[in-house]
Amino acid sequence: MRKWNRLPALLLAMVMALGLTGAAFAAESKGYADVEKHWGKEYIDTVVEKGLIDGKTETAFAPDENMTRADLVLALYRLANSPANGADAENPFTDVADDAKYKDAVIWAYSQGIVAGKTADTFAPDGSVLRQEIARILNIFAAKQMKKDSLTNRVDELSGYPDAGDVASWAKDCMNWAVASEFITGTSGGKLDPSGTATRAQVAAILCRYMDDAATGDASKDDPRNQDCTKENELLVVSFGTSFNDNRVATIKAIEDDMEKAFPDYDVRRGFTANIIIEHVYRRDGEQIDDVKEALDRAVKCGVKNLLVQPTHLMNGFEYGDLRNLLEKKYADKFESIRIGAPLLTSDDDFAKVAQAMVDAAKDAVTDGETAVCWMGHGTSADSNSVYAKMQQVLKDAGNDNHFIGTVEAAPTAADVVKMVKEAGYEKVILRPMMIVAGDHANNDMADESDPESWYSVFTAAGLDVTCQINGLGEVKAVRDLLAEHARAAVDLKDVDIASQPNPENPDNQEKPETLADGTYNIEVECEQSMFKIDSCELNVKDGKMTARLVLGSESFDKMFVGDKNAAKLAAEGVAEGVAADGKTTFTLSVAELDKALDYAAHSVKKDEWYDRTLTFLSPEA
Repeated sequence: MRKWNRLPALLLAMVMALGLTGAAFAAESKGYADVEKHWGKEYIDTVVEKGLIDGKTETAFAPDENMTRADLVLALYRLANSPANGADAENPFTDVADDAKYKDAVIWAYSQGIVAGKTADTFAPDGSVLRQEIARILNIFAAKQMKKDSLTNRVDELSGYPDAGDVASWAKDCMNWAVASEFITGTSGGKLDPSGTATRAQVAAILCRYMDDAATGDASKDDPRNQDCTKENELLVVSFGTSFNDNRVATIKAIEDDMEKAFPDYDVRRGFTANIIIEHVYRRDGEQIDDVKEALDRAVKCGVKNLLVQPTHLMNGFEYGDLRNLLEKKYADKFESIRIGAPLLTSDDDFAKVAQAMVDAAKDAVTDGETAVCWMGHGTSADSNSVYAKMQQVLKDAGNDNHFIGTVEAAPTAADVVKMVKEAGYEKVILRPMMIVAGDHANNDMADESDPESWYSVFTAAGLDVTCQINGLGEVKAVRDLLAEHARAAVDLKDVDIASQPNPENPDNQEKPETLADGTYNIEVECEQSMFKIDSCELNVKDGKMTARLVLGSESFDKMFVGDKNAAKLAAEGVAEGVAADGKTTFTLSVAELDKALDYAAHSVKKDEWYDRTLTFLSPEA
């Protein structure tokens, strides 16, 4: 999704400083004959409009020419608002002329450690920049913008690429970061091509993706609250989380700050339930936020005796159920006491207070009596999705007939809300998120004008005059006060009477199957792929670990692997070699679980290809 209109403050300042030059670039970009039908037109138009990359001539951008080292450094220099190098800055490179337009950029990038020379005194400004060089240069640049030495990604994203081993050791971490951030994507054939060059259009795309990712505000204004506790009492504020920095500060941090004032005898700490958000913030901003388990383990290690947990969840949905389940099963005996507060919308009084807070938050924009306010909730497949219908009724009963509620992922849908609005006779609409934070859903699913499926687009297509207000409920003082009330009214974990529904797809909530006694069993195996003929299977169990001696009724396959075919192709170890005899082939394979479809791969002798095979090892008959 394109969000380049929401650029970092440093980039906006740079564009303003350019004045008419930026406007001239914007006009020129539309006249580039070699861009009009190019796949990268949108990216190119953006970097030209922002004054980051110049055209080769007044009428040509040369999108398919290789990006040079000088032009890449110049683009980043401009993106950083052309910082001064100092009047006496020394030019260490003999091949960077004093009158070169990129001179200041090269000296700046070199002094910052963003780029090195090709030799001690040469920079090779016209040389092509390689893909792994781009990853490293962009990584160091991004880190410097965050006042960090480097940024990393803790999840391995490179192993899925067949040429991951070709990435130079000095670039591996940076390439993993760039791939995880989706700044650099695979080339044709699904390869990284680390030593390959990049075109000017490809670099334009990379810069636009970076600008998009960096456009959510200043992470330094946040407090991750991951310090070790200093008191016997801890209040752990549990939130889903958001990677949108400004709104995280305006909502989650605001809630935590209010909790700190309300509970002076407690250390207030943070725990997010969305690890994908935790990793995104860490990768982009270098900010370490604890997930709930990490926060709880930290509290145990620090000797916290009395734990108070307050979720910021809107309802008692899967997130709340998972939290309860974790506390009850893993941490109930780790503290002298555990109390937990209720989600935001629990009692009838909660609904009444939040409904009034919602009405008050939007009242200044609906004074004409002709505007509807449409609230976008997340929606869930859990039973708690009923809170949206209940809130709709509470609003209606209070006389707020111009307020309507829908969801992103459940019912009512955006189309349902449009129908209600039009039937009520409204032509103007304000869209607001019915969520604690205004993060990805609010900015993209609700307000993205370029997405034909966003609420903005759906409502606009229906002929309605739409205005978006991207403000989370956590910005509303009355909502924060209610959460503090819930924390004060928290009850002992064993005494909670709120319905709890853990997410059935969360592995932590799934009952572990009973393990078989040690021994050998003859079992049946089912395969979803009919061409895979299984003759017999003998299951061996020892110390709880299961190994299958699987016999195929042919010699068509010579290798098997626990995992899918893509993993098998890249596997350096773990491939099981078959033993062929008398027209049959025997494999020895590990089995993770019985009575569950498991991924395996089998290698065809004839076609020299790996194929996916889905096997279910059935429990032995009693």
